[in-house]
Formats: sequence, C-alpha cells, structure tokens
Amino acid sequence: MREVALRRAIFLLLLLLGLGLSALTRPMAPRLALTLSPLTAPLPALGFRLGQNLKASWSALLNRQDLYAENQALKEKLALLEGENRRLALEVARLERALAVRKTQAPGLIAVAPVIGEDLSGLYRRLLLGMGERDGLRVGMPVTAPQGLVGLIVEVEERRALVRTLVDPESLIGVRPEKGLGRGIARGAPPDRLLAEFPPSVKVAPGDLLVTGAPLGLFPDGIPVGRVERVEKALGGLKLRAWVRPLVDLSLLEEVMVLRPL
Repeated sequence: MREVALRRAIFLLLLLLGLGLSALTRPMAPRLALTLSPLTAPLPALGFRLGQNLKASWSALLNRQDLYAENQALKEKLALLEGENRRLALEVARLERALAVRKTQAPGLIAVAPVIGEDLSGLYRRLLLGMGERDGLRVGMPVTAPQGLVGLIVEVEERRALVRTLVDPESLIGVRPEKGLGRGIARGAPPDRLLAEFPPSVKVAPGDLLVTGAPLGLFPDGIPVGRVERVEKALGGLKLRAWVRPLVDLSLLEEVMVLRPL
C-alpha cells in the first residue's frame, strides 16, 4: 500500500511541476518563435537550391559523358575515313602510273604487281612479285615502271613471280639511242649499271637516253632504259661500249607493271 501511495504522490508532483512550467514558458513561446523564424526561414530555400544544383550537375555530367562518347565515335569514324581516303589516293596514283605506262610505253598492260622481295646479292639482281600464274602472269612477260624498264619475268608460281632485272648479269636487252640511228645490246653490270655495245658507226654520247630496240625482240620498242654515263672504244675500235645508269631505282620499287609478251 505504501508503494502505491508513494507512486501516486510522485505522479501528482510531476504533474503539478509540468503545469507550472507550462504556465511560466507560455508567454515566452511567441517571442522565441519570432526570434528563430528569420534564422530558420532560409534553410528550406537553401535545401531546394542545393537539390536543384545537384540535379543540374548530375545532368551536366551525364551530358558530358554522352558528348565524350559521341566525340570518341566521331574520332573513330574520322580515322576510318582518313584511312579510306589514303587508300583511294594510293589507288588513284597507282592507276595514274598504270595509265602513264599504257600511254607512253606499251598498250598491253596485264597487271600492276607489288614487289615483295629483292635479291641483293652481288651475283644476281632479281625481284619477287606478289602475283603469279593465277593472276595471269607468265614467263617472258616484260616488267616496267613509269620511269622505265625493270626487267623480264623468268619464273612463275601460283601466287609469285621472279623478275630478272635489267642490271642482272644474265640480262640482255636490245637498245638504241632515243634520238639517233643504230642499235646495240645492253648487258647487266651489277650492282646498278648496264654495259651497252654498239657498232662504231652508231653515235652515242654521255647524257644520251637509251630505249629498248628490236635486236632481241623481248621488249616493246621505245621503253626508256637508262642514260649513258661514258663511252669508250673496244676491240681496237670495232665496237663502242657505253656505261649506262638505269632510269629505275630498283631498291625503291614498291610495284611494277607487267606487259603482254611480244
């Protein structure tokens, strides 16, 4: 009984204390609210602005990522277009060279073949082509470039062909002065010259251009071969020998034109 009475007494005491405090603080409540209101009023607006800024920043970040991806895609497309443009430019240049050969050297153009190898030994000067029998190449076909004569196909496989160049020691080419009369035969003189022999009546001088002639009948007439560097008499004046520099630099060839054989 004592405990129950004690609890009730404590409850009544707390109730009275609460009522007293409420009566004392009621006059202060409006004044406190008025004091805190100007301080707390900007907080909702600030939160709203912060939310809007965060939303705008996130949207800008997403747009930036989209722009970056689009920029990368455009760069890749541009690289592809540039590569295609270079390929087309090379193809146009190749066709222009082939057309030049067709117009100036011989109409019987068979193929434009890539050079994929070269024999650099002192014994032979030969080129390996990346086309062969399946592409229509045959033994005996002349090989040329826009600058002039390259040589003759001497071996053919299904996908490759071997060219004996004009400076190969086994090479024999019928030649003549471009602006003079007479004919002779030029032999390869490795590593980068030809030795041409003419009858003494033929007029040949340093600087003259030699072109293919008819004596051996292996090449179309009139294909540029090389320029004479020096001339000397041989066999007691019975022959003229001319040292000739080819017009074609074999080490720089990337492709050649293959002509129909005579």
